[in-house]
Amino acid sequence: MRQIAKLSSLSVISVLLILVACGTSNNNVGTVPDDGGSGGIPPSSNGTSIVTSGLPGSGGIAAASGGVTGSGGVSRTASSTSGSGGTTGTAGSGPVYGMSCTTNADCPRGSTCCNGSDESCDGTRLPTGDGTNPGEFVVSSDGLTVRDTITGLLWQRDGSGARAGCSGDASGSPTATSNLTFTCIWSEAQAYCASLTIGGISTWRLPAVKELATIWDPIETNPSIDQTTFPNTPSFGFWTSTVTASFLADAAADTNWSFDFSVGGPGPTGYAFNDLRVRCVSDSRCYPNSRFVVLSGGLVQDTLTGLVWQQQASTTDMTWADAKTYCSSAGSGLRLPTVRELLSIMDLTVAWPGPTIDQTAFPSTSTDYRYWTSSLLAGSSDAASFVSFGDGTVDVGLLDLFLSVRCVR
Repeated sequence: MRQIAKLSSLSVISVLLILVACGTSNNNVGTVPDDGGSGGIPPSSNGTSIVTSGLPGSGGIAAASGGVTGSGGVSRTASSTSGSGGTTGTAGSGPVYGMSCTTNADCPRGSTCCNGSDESCDGTRLPTGDGTNPGEFVVSSDGLTVRDTITGLLWQRDGSGARAGCSGDASGSPTATSNLTFTCIWSEAQAYCASLTIGGISTWRLPAVKELATIWDPIETNPSIDQTTFPNTPSFGFWTSTVTASFLADAAADTNWSFDFSVGGPGPTGYAFNDLRVRCVSDSRCYPNSRFVVLSGGLVQDTLTGLVWQQQASTTDMTWADAKTYCSSAGSGLRLPTVRELLSIMDLTVAWPGPTIDQTAFPSTSTDYRYWTSSLLAGSSDAASFVSFGDGTVDVGLLDLFLSVRCVR
């Protein structure tokens, strides 16, 4: 369960923005060779918009407080197009990407200020370490909003109150003291958030799938969320802003993604005319223009989360126990990813039949592949979550199933 702090006003987190020289390519995936000098690793010949001046040898792009900078930050050289190995830059004091922003001017070079309403940047920073520490929530003094200090997102705390303008029936019997849950169809949910003003904030919107996933807590049950921070959250589906592209190509106009907090997980099951719950979110983040960098040794760096992934998945399916053993022996620091970590590399803008992942960074990913995660079903010792990159869903299976594996560190 996340720690909670109660503050009358939120501190502004100072972040040292680290300058990075730009390349001439806007490729989504860069390539970093393994012949770096003692000060760092030079870029590829074609460059990327993430790093062209080289990555420092002492720190690299390891996660720091949920972000991307390492102890040495990202190095800078005088050249504007390439690095010759680089020298270690000023120590990074926070994440480069994923920080809160208002305009592009708030972001480091090579990133854009955007939010989950733009499906091309539905992604947020993840907790540090192996992803099992959800981070820290800060509840506002009026108790109406919650700030997530890991993602920078601001959330509507109430998940089960009246929703103005929504046509759904209230669940339960109306009484003077009941905190009823009103439901909305998708268009009503969007309008409700857009017109909402609470805590002096009026920039609310419907959250994207992976934004809602950051407050999902798989170790909790019914609902699968921190129930102290977000009390009275019903164990049902909540609307997201994400339009279905990967499930049924001909249904993208009238189906949308929802997020279920009964067991937990996204699903393309919300027809726009269905009645679902609503929780609004505010704020934008600095999202990298080129997110994935191919490293040597068959690895891929995610510059948004700081995670390093196997580029190719296992060639054979295996049980959950064998999957954990496989990852621990696959390379230094590699392990089976948590469900939220694996969900973070899913690309829900990919149209059916998928697979719902960046095929340049992660080639040969089959639409039939279902991948194990380390996340056991809450309260269970014989079932764990898996992610399907065919239809973009999260499900639960018994540990003796044979599924694919992609390790992370």
